Amino acid sequence: MSTPRDPAALTATLEALLGAIRLRFYRHRPADYQRDRRRLLHAVTWPATWLEERGLTCAPPRYHTLIEERLQAIAAHGNPAAYGAYFPAYLLKCLQDWFDRHGDELYSELKHIRNALDQLLASACFAERVQQHARQLDLLVSTHRLLARRPSGPQHHATDQLTLF
Repeated sequence: MSTPRDPAALTATLEALLGAIRLRFYRHRPADYQRDRRRLLHAVTWPATWLEERGLTCAPPRYHTLIEERLQAIAAHGNPAAYGAYFPAYLLKCLQDWFDRHGDELYSELKHIRNALDQLLASACFAERVQQHARQLDLLVSTHRLLARRPSGPQHHATDQLTLF
């Protein structure tokens, strides 16, 4: 997740996660959500640093699923209302604990050959698009050079034709 391929998809994922947090845990406290939004964003993006440190990548939908599952677990088994202003820290701690306990499983899943093949195919499509753009650019450069080329040496006019001027 270190270099997003589609920043719009990543932004949409983060906004969807923050929206889910707002609806699930801040429904009756909109002012508290605005106060905590930055710290919630910090908590929700922490798993990306965990992934990056291990050289893992994750598509935005998979990232969304990872966080959403943690939010469901907190809603079902935790007591977020008891933490009040400390909810962002509580969320961060829950995410960190889950990654400590289940990180090896996630590592194995994301390092699986299937994911490597998906990335390879995606980069092959990207490389094909870059090559196509390079061919178009080569054609433009060649056209420019042909148009800019001036014949070398003196120009010889046919003697039987009149010149324009």
